[in-house]
This record gives sequence, structure tokens and C-alpha cells, in this order.
Amino acid sequence: MHLRVHHRTRYVYRVPVIDSYNEVRLRPATDDPKRLSSFLLCVQPPRRLRHFRDEHHNYVQWFEIPEPHTELIIDAVSRLHTTSQYADSGKPVGIGFDSLAGGEHMDMLHPFVTASRYVDVDHDVWRLAVDARDERTDVFLTADAIMSFVHANWVYQPNSTSASTHMSEVLRDRRGVCQDFAHVMLGMCRSLGIPARYVSGYLYNGPTSSLRGAQASHAWCEVWIPGRGWFGLDPTNNTVADERYIKIATGRDYDDAAPIRGSFSGPHGATAALEVTVEVELA
Repeated sequence: MHLRVHHRTRYVYRVPVIDSYNEVRLRPATDDPKRLSSFLLCVQPPRRLRHFRDEHHNYVQWFEIPEPHTELIIDAVSRLHTTSQYADSGKPVGIGFDSLAGGEHMDMLHPFVTASRYVDVDHDVWRLAVDARDERTDVFLTADAIMSFVHANWVYQPNSTSASTHMSEVLRDRRGVCQDFAHVMLGMCRSLGIPARYVSGYLYNGPTSSLRGAQASHAWCEVWIPGRGWFGLDPTNNTVADERYIKIATGRDYDDAAPIRGSFSGPHGATAALEVTVEVELA
């Protein structure tokens, strides 16, 4: 599938601010020129962009604006060709939980089986996960069942949470958005010993589709299947992450993969109005 993504973020400050520092994770997570045709990031006021790879190997661009300014615009445009990791061999079934014990990758995967800033791994979460597992012994089928469990038992309600909402609040209120659904699924998978990581990106919603989270930044999960690698599952839509999904960044939770993170200095009470638009279309 050939797709074009335009992500535009605009900050308007009530008063001039200074010393703005921003990290941007908006570049698709691939270095394959056959998949990523082009990526362009533009900033207003114009700024020199630098980049690095973070601890999760995400591509991060950053810039600073020391002088006073009242507006900041970050424009990212990507053109890419997507495929589905499920297309060739289907779902990676047939791998049991015993394969998770003592594998050669478990040290690397340790951050994805423990609690993180927005994700709990405690007894209450484990009890939910056990109910969803229902005596399954297959790693992927268990993760798939957890995805369906979250989708069925939480209400998708835009504007009911914020970027700083912890998983514990979502468990209590049983509502949220894609970020929250992903955090709940991460906690449930990890409580059973299934390595699971957060994914930020985009979702193409075709003319015959009715997927939640399209035309916006989206979030889903990836689980580690021994011998097979990472596989994406979307609890918001109860579906595998196929060619409609564009991966941007991964991490332990939202804190590691936020599309834009920044700070600025200004007089007391200085605030910013935020506008974000995302367009995902066939290229």
C-alpha cells in the first residue's frame, strides 16, 4: 500500500517565549529506501535540525529556538510503501509459554516485561490477564485474546483522558483512547511474562473501513514471539497491525514514543494553544 502522511503541529503562545527545546519522533521507523520514499520535516521559525537514535533505536530530530517567538509550527510529510508482516505466514501461532523462559533475548526484553511510567504490572492486572488468557498456552493466541478482552471491556471515548493519564486510571474508569487501550494491553501481557512494547504511528482508514484512531496519531502494541520477533496488535480496533499501519516509534510506553516533546521558558502563566492535524491518504 502506497501512503502519504502529513502531520502538522502548531503551538500559539499567549506571550512571547524563549529557549524552546523540542524532540520530534515523526520519521517512519524504516531505513529501507524501497519502503520510505521520502520524509521531510520543516519547522517555523526556520531552524537547523539535528538528529540521533534514542535507546529504543527511534529516529529523533531536535532543535532549539533561543529567541522570543509566539508561534511554532512543525510540519512532517512522509511517503512510503507499507506491507503486512502477517501476509506471508499468517499469525505466529504454535509458540508456547515455556519458550519465554531463559531465552537468549530476555535480557534485552527485560524493560518490556516490567512496569514503566504509565504501565502497572501488579496482582490486579495479572488477575485480568489470567481471565483473558483462559488456560491458553500459546503466546500469540494469548496476546490476541488480551487484545480482544481490552477492546470488549473498555469504552473508546475521545477527550476522556490526557497524554499523562496513567493506566491505573484507565483500569478504574474503563474508558479512554488508543494510547490508554495500548497501556492496558501492555500491562496485561507483561503480567503474564509476554514481552510487550508501545508503538506510536498512524493508521490508514480506507473508504470502506471504520477504524478508530485514523487521521490522528495512533497507538498500538507489539508482542515478542520467541523465534519470530515483534508482532503488532491493536486493541482499539481489535485487529492485527497490517499494511494499514505506519510505525513511527516504539518504547516501554507513551513516554518513550511521544511524537513531540518540548519545553520553553516564559513569564509566569505563559501557555500554548495546540492544534494538531494528521492526514493519511493513498499516494
